[in-house]
Amino acid sequence: MKLYSLPHSPYAARVRMQARLDNLALEILPPPVPLRTEAFLERFPLGKVPVLELESGETIAESWAIMEYLAETKAGGGSTLLPEDALARAQMRMVGRYADLHLAANALFPLFRATMGGSEIDAAGIADALRAELAKGERLFSSIDRDRALNLGDVALAPTILYLQELSPVVGVPQPLQGFAQLEAWWERVNGVRAISDTLQEVRVAYQAFVESLAAKA
Repeated sequence: MKLYSLPHSPYAARVRMQARLDNLALEILPPPVPLRTEAFLERFPLGKVPVLELESGETIAESWAIMEYLAETKAGGGSTLLPEDALARAQMRMVGRYADLHLAANALFPLFRATMGGSEIDAAGIADALRAELAKGERLFSSIDRDRALNLGDVALAPTILYLQELSPVVGVPQPLQGFAQLEAWWERVNGVRAISDTLQEVRVAYQAFVESLAAKA
């Protein structure tokens, strides 16, 4: 199988992280045609990476759909990242939805826009929204067993938290997890897993290179 990925993409990083944790044989490649072009849309209708291309030639887009597919079809007894218990699986999906529909939508994307600059940026408002979304996560993790096995929800959330830490200083929040004990403990735990920490470091390095390339073009 082929995974079309960009090294700085937090969504592609999720799948690369999962592949390492589950020892999946994925060929990691850049997109075969340029993003944001008609050729890309013709081949990949949703127009985004990551994209998983199966041996049959069929493709799956959207990181969460890819991750569940890989976990559900993993040979050798299934993935340890997909809980068997229905409640645990629902909690896994809550963490994944929190990452995408709350933290990314209401905090990370505004931070990206602030980082790119512009006169209409409300730094104080973005900082307040960031803290509000992190408070949601603190309450969520307080309601979930902290000693549970790591799962796809954790894999989905980790690159988002990394980017929050990289970008939040632009709105005056140098240590976004400070004061959120549950999230801090979770972050320490996931970074103690080599497959996760190595992938996050790849993303960190790739993002810095991306920023430097933009600066060179300016």
